[in-house]
Amino acid sequence: MKDNASSVVLFCIIRRINPETSEIEYLLMLKGRNDPCFPATKFRPDEDLYTALGRIITSDLELEGHSFFPETELPMLKNRTMSRSYPGLEKDYYLYPVEISFTKKGLETLESNKSFFWYTLDEIPRKTNEPNILAIVRNLQDIISNDIKPGNQVILGPVKKEPTMDALANMWAKQNNEGVRKLEKKTVTEILCSGNRAFNLRVADPYLAYQRQGLGFTWSFFTPKDKQDIHLHGEPAVEIYGVMEGQFVLWHKPMYERGALVWKKEILNAGDWIEVEALNCHFGYWLTKEGYGTVLKAAGTGELAGVGRIGVSGKTTCKECPVEKQCQKHPEMLQAMKEYQKAFGERDWDLIR
Repeated sequence: MKDNASSVVLFCIIRRINPETSEIEYLLMLKGRNDPCFPATKFRPDEDLYTALGRIITSDLELEGHSFFPETELPMLKNRTMSRSYPGLEKDYYLYPVEISFTKKGLETLESNKSFFWYTLDEIPRKTNEPNILAIVRNLQDIISNDIKPGNQVILGPVKKEPTMDALANMWAKQNNEGVRKLEKKTVTEILCSGNRAFNLRVADPYLAYQRQGLGFTWSFFTPKDKQDIHLHGEPAVEIYGVMEGQFVLWHKPMYERGALVWKKEILNAGDWIEVEALNCHFGYWLTKEGYGTVLKAAGTGELAGVGRIGVSGKTTCKECPVEKQCQKHPEMLQAMKEYQKAFGERDWDLIR
């Protein structure tokens, strides 16, 4: 097969915390070379990330295919070298490092394999002279240095001991990428347990790889870990809550009604649903430590995305509400909100009066 004008080589960045030294270590292996290397493979034409990774996981690392999860795609590095097929002709190689997480069983299998090496970033240059590996190490050191600077966007972040919410959701989306997608209860609970926010499948403004755009509606799942606030939706949006497990409370009132006692409380148990029309203020929270529910928000026309003014954004909180100063909360609702605030560790919540 002839060389293309440029090639992309995938490198797996696999990290662990050494239980004895607490240092962060990286997995390297020998593969047809004398110097240790990050697990790697060359992308084939039109090949996606999951397929390329599958070769490394099942062949080189000798793991089951469902044990790995791509996490962060790190910046690619360009390397110019000589073509093997055409002596004297230069060829561009792009080094494509991707952070990979594993199931607990998968990581334990890797750690028990004596043919793999675990080195810190400082140790790797002393163990290998492979130029591509050294280039990636320097890049990782720069990324880690920038991650810890205040105000910078975190790229790599802490070692992921288990797959993150995004990685699990992305894997589900990859395995269900046709016009009909099945979402099993086991998958929903695994994804929700791995994160601390809602699992949004359909949104008006997709911002994550696994999300699809909802034209006229949004759809998500949430748990007690997903922070709630007092808000309303403008015309013509309708929001529907369904409780799958646990017990959930929803306080609500029409925006134009005044008086603390006009707020009403509804308690929802597993299997219950509640529909909230546009311009109805509402605040929900869980009475149980565990639980999960689903939310649907629909509008034939109008805005569904964003937080801000009524008629401009899909969601309006008390902070942006024009009648907020004419709106007091029910005494029981105030107490519940204070406890909710304490549970989320917030010092000053402007919704509490």
